[in-house]
Amino acid sequence: MSTTDRLPRLPLRAAFPPPPGPGVPGDPGLCEPGGAFRAVTGERAAVLGGPAAILLQVAHPLVAEGVAVHSDYEAGPAHRLLATLQAALTVTFGDTAQARAAAREVGAQHARVRGTTREDAPGVPAGTPYRASDPHLALWVHATLVWTARRVAERYLGRAMSAGERERHWRESWPFARLFAVPQAVLPPTAADFERYWEQTVAGLVVTPAARRVAGGILTQRTRPPLPGAAALVRSVTADLLPPSVADGYGLVRTPGRRAAAGSVRVLLRTARPVLPDRVARWPHAAVAERRLAAPPAPAPSSRPASPLPTPR
Repeated sequence: MSTTDRLPRLPLRAAFPPPPGPGVPGDPGLCEPGGAFRAVTGERAAVLGGPAAILLQVAHPLVAEGVAVHSDYEAGPAHRLLATLQAALTVTFGDTAQARAAAREVGAQHARVRGTTREDAPGVPAGTPYRASDPHLALWVHATLVWTARRVAERYLGRAMSAGERERHWRESWPFARLFAVPQAVLPPTAADFERYWEQTVAGLVVTPAARRVAGGILTQRTRPPLPGAAALVRSVTADLLPPSVADGYGLVRTPGRRAAAGSVRVLLRTARPVLPDRVARWPHAAVAERRLAAPPAPAPSSRPASPLPTPR
C-alpha cells in the first residue's frame, strides 16, 4: 500500500468551513473593514494558493522540521490545511473576541512546537534549535499567506493591484500578523520592503526530504466522494503559483500539460468571477462580518445608580 493510499480521504464538505457566529453588533474586528486585505482573503478562489503556501513554508528547513516532528500533516495534510484556513478566516472576519480566540488556539498548538534539527541542511546544521513562536519563522509563515493570496487574486481572478493597493494590502495584514505572534518590529515597513524580504528569503529556501514528504501528502490528497483528476489539477495550479526555483525543488515540472491545465483554470475563473454573485464567489465569513458591522452597536449598560427602594411606612 502506498503512502497516498494510507491517507484518509478528505470529505468535500471540509472545503466549505462554516462562518463564525454573528458576533458583537458593530464590532469591526481586527482587520480593516472594506479594505484590500479582507477583499483578497474573502475570495473563495484564494484557497487555490493553500498548497503553494504550505510548500513555501516547509521549504524553510526550520519550519519543515517543526512540521515533520510535531504536526500531523503527513497523516492528514489537507485536513490540517483546512483547519488553518478556518482559523485564518475567523481572525480576518470575526469580531474582536472571535479573532483573538482563534489566534489563541493556534498559539497553544504552536507553543508545543520546539526542538532541534535532526539532519544537516544547507545553512542549517543538525542541532539547530527551532520554535514555532520564533518571530522570524512566524513572519515567514505570514508572508506566504499574504503572497499566495495576492498572487491568486492577480493571476487567477485578474485583480491587478496598483502599487497603492499592494501597500494597503500589506499594511492591512499587520493585525493578522501580530495576532499570530509576529511583532511589529520584524514586519517590513512598506510593501516594497516586503517584496525585498520575499525575494531574499525565497533565494535561500531549501527543499529538504522532510519538506518533500509534506508536499507528497498535500499534492496527492484524495477526496470523498472521489474527484478524478483533482490531485493532478492541484499539482498544475501549485506549479504555476510557486516561484520557479521552489517548484523545481519539489519536482513540480511545468510541463505543457500542467501549463495548459493551469491556464484553463485561469480562463474559467477570470470569465466567471465578474458574473458570480458574492454569496457564491466569497466566503460566507465576509458576509457575516458585513452584517455585524451594519448592525447597531449593543447599548452600553446604564451607569445610573438604581432607584432607591421606597421607605416602608
